[in-house]
Amino acid sequence: MKKSTILLLFTLTAACFANAVDVTTSGKGVTYTLESLSTTENSGVSKDGKVYTLANSITIAEGDRFEIESGATMKMSDGVELRIEGTASFAATDRVLVTRADENAAPKGIFMLCGTSDTEFKNIDFEYAGLRNFSSTGLTVANCTFRYNNGKMTTTGALAIGSDGATFNVDNCTFEYNEVPAIGGSAMAANGIEITNCKFIDNNTKNTNKPQVNLTVGGANSVSIENCEFTGAQRTNVGAVAVANMAGIAGDNIVWISGNTIRDHRYGITFYGGMNATVANNQIIDNKYASSAMAGGAGISIYDYGTKPNVTITGNTIEGNLWGITVLGGENVNIGKVDNPDAKDYNPGHNTFKNNGNGGALYDLYNNSALTIYAQGNHWSVDEQTAEKIESVIFHKPDDAKLGEVIYTPAWDGEGSVNEIASEPIRYADGKVYAEGADIQIYTLGGALVARANSVADLSALANGVYVARANGKVLKCVK
Repeated sequence: MKKSTILLLFTLTAACFANAVDVTTSGKGVTYTLESLSTTENSGVSKDGKVYTLANSITIAEGDRFEIESGATMKMSDGVELRIEGTASFAATDRVLVTRADENAAPKGIFMLCGTSDTEFKNIDFEYAGLRNFSSTGLTVANCTFRYNNGKMTTTGALAIGSDGATFNVDNCTFEYNEVPAIGGSAMAANGIEITNCKFIDNNTKNTNKPQVNLTVGGANSVSIENCEFTGAQRTNVGAVAVANMAGIAGDNIVWISGNTIRDHRYGITFYGGMNATVANNQIIDNKYASSAMAGGAGISIYDYGTKPNVTITGNTIEGNLWGITVLGGENVNIGKVDNPDAKDYNPGHNTFKNNGNGGALYDLYNNSALTIYAQGNHWSVDEQTAEKIESVIFHKPDDAKLGEVIYTPAWDGEGSVNEIASEPIRYADGKVYAEGADIQIYTLGGALVARANSVADLSALANGVYVARANGKVLKCVK
């Protein structure tokens, strides 16, 4: 095809590899596609059918726009990056493949720096290349795959998020066999993120000391991971999820981890520093592959880091880990508090512990802090839910006088409840919470009880936002 001669639209910069130059568009309001770039002289983009190869890096300047063609394949040469400083759309109706030009190439991928609007990525398959965002507006990423990322762009993650205040939505994506973590953020940037219905399979194949998902709290925005599958490869350094506040970020710092399956990692879920976290209705199983019990292996672990976390744990199955839950700090850790159903910190518990231990001993809960921890209403790794037997799987003040006490009675038999609760499930639809025959309690994410009803709770009088409904021994997030 004849090349267009529009060299004046580009700035050409010498690249680090032979016979190629990096290209920057003019910023004069032009919309570019792979097709238009392939017909532009000296763009470095060649075409073979719907396969486009980038020989050099390209920057879409502020003021310009890039749009991906549905069904295209974008091959990238060694070290190549597509940098978006203008606006872009990567929402494809037919799947798009972003991959390396050949088996010897290690491309960087796509780097988003647009500061004017969110960018949507839909139906994009990333292989050997990553997606990095450093814009203030964030991304929506849906129905995408990320695999075999080489860490050339960044070792933070196959999907790397950053820039303080940006928000992200990641839905129905698969992350697998990346050399780096699947999703990672900056320790210094507060990023709200919602991750839903995703699969994470053996990410961080380099086996560095990072989990598959490595996040920082969101400040005024929330961090949410729901209905995802985390499958490890029994690597000695790779956990499943870590959420941290190492920079003392102010704000509500809401964290919600619910409905996930987490298996075969060094550890399951770890919290560092100040936040308000809820861990609800997860399956946290066989996260026991730390090099030794002193190096990890907990289903859930909680640490201070300058500031202190508040963590509520309810409705989880915690099984086959070296430690069930380890508490090394915190402002308040609530694993079940059933004495007063009207209290704002009421938690039915309903966590099931099974065969968590190491060195020939069972450790369902290890309180290695001075906190008094309520852990009522749970089913423990003992054949009879009596105080004497439960004591054998909890390490706390009676074992070391410097530690805080764990209040663990009454327990739960695993079938009924310590309180009278109906057997019907809890659900949320059309602004109402339904739990037939049950007492329904509605809380803010800060723990304030704002509504209560029997069988049906109407949220219409409440302000728009995120609430927690509790009934039938279950916890449900409600977005109004």
